[in-house]
Amino acid sequence: MRKISLPKGHIILISLLSIALGFSLAANIYKGGTMAPQPLTAASPKQATVGWESGFADIADLMAPSVVTITSEKTVTTRSSNPFEDFFGFDPFGRGRGGTQSRVQQATGSGVIVRSDGYIITNNHVVDGADKVTVRLNDGRELEGTAVVDPRTDLALVKIDADNLTAAGFADSDKLRVGEWAIAIGTPFQLKNTVTVGVISAIRTDSPIATENTYMQEYIQTDASINPGNSGGPLVNVHGQIIGINFMIYSKSGGNMGIGFAIPSNTVKYVMNELIKNGKVTRGYLGLVPADLDEDTKSTLGVSSGVLVESIEKGTPAYKAGIRVKDVIVKIGDEEIKTSNDLRNVVQRTAPGTKVDVEVVRNGEKLKFNVEMGEMGSDTVSVGGESESTDNDTGMVVSDIPESMRERLGLEDDMSGVLVREVQDGSPAGRAGIRSGYVITEIGSTPVRNVTDYKKALRGAKKGSTYLVTVFAQGRTFVRTMKL
Repeated sequence: MRKISLPKGHIILISLLSIALGFSLAANIYKGGTMAPQPLTAASPKQATVGWESGFADIADLMAPSVVTITSEKTVTTRSSNPFEDFFGFDPFGRGRGGTQSRVQQATGSGVIVRSDGYIITNNHVVDGADKVTVRLNDGRELEGTAVVDPRTDLALVKIDADNLTAAGFADSDKLRVGEWAIAIGTPFQLKNTVTVGVISAIRTDSPIATENTYMQEYIQTDASINPGNSGGPLVNVHGQIIGINFMIYSKSGGNMGIGFAIPSNTVKYVMNELIKNGKVTRGYLGLVPADLDEDTKSTLGVSSGVLVESIEKGTPAYKAGIRVKDVIVKIGDEEIKTSNDLRNVVQRTAPGTKVDVEVVRNGEKLKFNVEMGEMGSDTVSVGGESESTDNDTGMVVSDIPESMRERLGLEDDMSGVLVREVQDGSPAGRAGIRSGYVITEIGSTPVRNVTDYKKALRGAKKGSTYLVTVFAQGRTFVRTMKL
């Protein structure tokens, strides 16, 4: 093999040209190939560009005009203590029980503008029961707002009198993947427009509060730092689109521990549209409790997928149509049902009054039932032989008192009332100290003997109204003050 000898100067020149060519090729590949950072389109006319040097700064700039601080105020009344009365049961000086005192309770949270004409999404627990809601925009303006809430999803819609606002857009939360970037923006500890970055840690479908009577069956888990004050603020992707609304953290200290949760954007959009259109969220209702199937149960029942009907209430839409316990629901309308979450999503997003075909497997045989969807939270529904009422204004579910429970409740023969079955956290009833298991015997000056009396006593109730509720529990009668 021949060897070619080159002068030393030529070798140096060729080496320098090779290095220069290498840099040129690398620059072109980086600029035009898959490694190049691309412009990211957001919902507003502006665009965000994520670069290695700027990091997430462009996303922060893009979202800043859309993220707001929300302050809510409400007046709470407490009874001042009389130490003699509390200790002895009477006051030897004859001064009687302590009086009442009022104070203004203030809460601060975050929100995000979702329509340019003044609609803002936040959490229900940020504004629930507020006498006054104030929105502070990024430009420094402070405007008073009005709120409509949906306690089942812990979402609220605030309307302010403003136009030409910068609204954020939504991503499709059904397409999220674990490991994607997640950026939380809000006002933790009243520190406006704080930006923290993490990833989507998990998509949770195993929430302990996920029943047919709750709407949030999925949560986005993230390690982006979320702290008190972040509630109601957006969790966004690298395109500056909302993927969720921050609402809860897991903490043993009260601060961030790297586990935060957001309500998925698709749920947010559904609730937002319902609140704008109707002022409330209407949801379908079947009246059954679903259960996921493990492999052994599938084999026993002879099915490959579906959801087991674990229990069903008499008189409900599902029961009236012929669906029974141990049926396996495999399809509703055109939607295949593989998990309990599938069933809840389909049912609750179906308008009340809609007739749908529900396909089940019973004893190895496929059956089809035509069900007229009920409305979750409607005034009354038959439960066995007793009447039950769900009151969205008070946050209570009450029922007539079953005879089988009278002795356990400690009721005398001449006592009547309604049994409190459920109380929503943060609701007027919950704030008043009313608990499940209490028996309501009187509202205001109206005796309550049954659910009919209960509804009559609250008929025409308006937000801001105050009621003295007489309750019986643990062998004694006492009064709670409930403000709607």
